[in-house]
Amino acid sequence: MSVKINSLKEEEIRKIGDAFADHEYAEAEWGMGYLAKNRRAISDYICAYVRMLIQERSLYSTSDRHEAFIGFHSSDHHMSLSSVKEVLGAIPGNIDISHSLTMAKGLKKAGKGYGSILAKLKIPHIYVSLVAVTKEYQGQGYMRKLLDIAFEEGRRHAVPVILDTDAELKRDKYAHLGMKCVTTQHFTEGVEMYGMVYEPDNIPKEWKSETVLEDMRILMENSNNIWDRFAPVYTGFVTGTPGNRKAYEAMFKRIKTMVKDKEILEIATGPGVIAKQVASESKRMIATDYAEKMLAVARRGNVADNLTFEHADACDLPYDDKSFDVVIIANALHIIPDREKVLAEIHRVLRPDGILIAPNFVHDNRKKISNMFTKALSLAGVTFETKWDAEGYVSFINENGFKVIKSKQLPSTIPLVYTECVKIEEMY
Repeated sequence: MSVKINSLKEEEIRKIGDAFADHEYAEAEWGMGYLAKNRRAISDYICAYVRMLIQERSLYSTSDRHEAFIGFHSSDHHMSLSSVKEVLGAIPGNIDISHSLTMAKGLKKAGKGYGSILAKLKIPHIYVSLVAVTKEYQGQGYMRKLLDIAFEEGRRHAVPVILDTDAELKRDKYAHLGMKCVTTQHFTEGVEMYGMVYEPDNIPKEWKSETVLEDMRILMENSNNIWDRFAPVYTGFVTGTPGNRKAYEAMFKRIKTMVKDKEILEIATGPGVIAKQVASESKRMIATDYAEKMLAVARRGNVADNLTFEHADACDLPYDDKSFDVVIIANALHIIPDREKVLAEIHRVLRPDGILIAPNFVHDNRKKISNMFTKALSLAGVTFETKWDAEGYVSFINENGFKVIKSKQLPSTIPLVYTECVKIEEMY
């Protein structure tokens, strides 16, 4: 049970501030008290923070007796200017200037906290900003009761619950109560910040800390791969115009009917534009790409439980023969040097009655936008191995192990031919 706090007496607020100020750190640890002038300064700041949480209606207690308090809010909650002023007003006069300058230097090298990483990747979460057990109730199990309040909120919304702590003893206590430490920021000697997370069983697999941290590492790496550099903007590139968006929406509708209750492989998924729209209709879907950053972007947002993103080379697929009912490859064959090898691999992994769905941008010299599109991508470093018109593209598919059974040029900004193909059992 939890009680939302709408008001507190000043003496109760001071008890919370003092509980923080009196915390004993491990040997050689300063904690964030390093920034404060003295014990009273720490208490004053925490008191101001508690008043802010009350104003924001983000403070809870374990019962009406007010044994312990926890403050938390969802990641989409924005503090009001008036409540933030309460905290900012407590900083002047309480801060140690020289220590603050030292911390500022360390901040550049400390790396990102876990909350910043989740925000960067647009992953919703519950942020716990204050945990305090008043002195007379410490050591009686109230810390667990406090965290259970936040954990229940995380389970209810199916999102991770995070908090930052500045002490090893607190870190170890939180770990004992069901959280894990996933980031450590080192600011200066004796001053660290530990990023803790509780991950309910019902959060999406892509929001698990192992995947989140790996995706963040990938996204932060420098890369000479043009498709890695395109990863953050590719979705907007292919669906950013009304014409392209309309074409893609038509494809989504058609593909959903083709993949229903079937096992699907997508090649060159990019940021998962198609996969995220159609996977829920399938029995199982694996979406692959060669560019790691594309996959890191693809794993963000809403991902169906039956959809997995995997790294794979289109010319050497790591899947058994006759493994899939449908293979999708969209807008990729014209930029792959060994495109015949790709079709041979698709032929290998498709079942005898399998379907290849292969929409592709084509060139139409009558449309200026087609030439503009090609020139712009060429300047950006994209190499077009082949520049098919609609008829030439269909002929290419028919000559390489498949028979096109449906072909339609969609009324998109960039000329796009949607094709469905059946597998010819004997390729050669």
